[in-house]
Formats: sequence, C-alpha cells, structure tokens
Amino acid sequence: MDEIEKKEYELAVLVKNEEDLAALASLVRQHNVDTAVELRPKRLTLAYEIKKQKEAVFAYGMFRAAPADAKNLEQDLQARGDVLRFMIMKASPVAAMPAIVTDGSAPARRRPRVGYPAPEVKPAAPKALSNEALEKKIEEILK
Repeated sequence: MDEIEKKEYELAVLVKNEEDLAALASLVRQHNVDTAVELRPKRLTLAYEIKKQKEAVFAYGMFRAAPADAKNLEQDLQARGDVLRFMIMKASPVAAMPAIVTDGSAPARRRPRVGYPAPEVKPAAPKALSNEALEKKIEEILK
C-alpha cells in the first residue's frame, strides 16, 4: 500500500494480563500496520467487573494503517477472548487543533459552541440599603 493511503489511528485496549499484550502486538503487526508507538501497559483495578475480571491491563498506542486493514484488525480484536474491551479511532492531527495563548497577556477563551444558545447572564442582585438610605430614597420618590 502507498504511504499516502495510510492514516493514523489510536488503539486503546483492556486485556486480562500482561502476557496477552505480546500476542496482541503480534496480531497488530499481522495487519500490515506501521507501529509508531509501542503499547504502554498499566495495571488497573476495574470500577465494575468485565467478563468476570476485577483487574485488567490497559494499553494504549498509535499506529498507521490503511482503513481496510484497521477494519480487519477491529474484527480480529472482537473475536479474541483475552481482549476485554478495545477501541480504535482515527487520530486527529495535532497541527490542525487551535492553539490557546496562555502567556498571561489575555485570558484563554473557548470557541463558542455551535448550535447551542448562549448562556443567559443574570444581572447582579441589588445591594441591600440601610434604613437611612432607604428613607432618603423614599423621600426622593415622593417629591
């Protein structure tokens, strides 16, 4: 395949133990991918049981592949019993993301959300008047 047709993808996977990562890495290489970053594992205690597992190993990495190869990899990951959960997503280019200036010269601003109305700004509650100020205000009104 031409390098032009290959796209960057992110792979996040949850497996039962670290030994499963070696088999997973060889499976990824079988699908004609260029591994840009090796999978970095981290052992986690799960918030809830997944396939009767209370602990798992989370691994994350990036790779380049043709869209058809990424789809085939996704189908093979679904068929594996040692993979608890996985997610493959197209990586967004970092250069296309807007830069936020935070050098102190101006506060960082978020882009407005498209399709949502702007939040209402409520006026500040009036200050409480003292008795003397209240009497003075009443006299002004009555004149």
